[in-house]
Amino acid sequence: MPANKKYLLQTRLGRTSKILAIFFGGLFATLSVHLSLAIWIGYAQVISGSVFTVFLLWVFFMLMVYWIEKPWKSWLFLLVIILVSVLGMVLGQS
Repeated sequence: MPANKKYLLQTRLGRTSKILAIFFGGLFATLSVHLSLAIWIGYAQVISGSVFTVFLLWVFFMLMVYWIEKPWKSWLFLLVIILVSVLGMVLGQS
């Protein structure tokens, strides 16, 4: 049974942007969250736990991007998470 056309993105650029946001944006957001946690908590604790949590958090970000309808909103969501994590890294080092 084919998908309903009104729920699919119409432009090729929108579909490509959403796919890139799912894979690369989710991966960068996951890594930045784990790096900021490593600075705040400690590298040994985060590295031992990140074996499991990196995959789970990446899948969570993939689902969130898929759930958001517009590609620019999904990029904005991921960029906010990345910027908050980078801010946490900067504040954690000082």
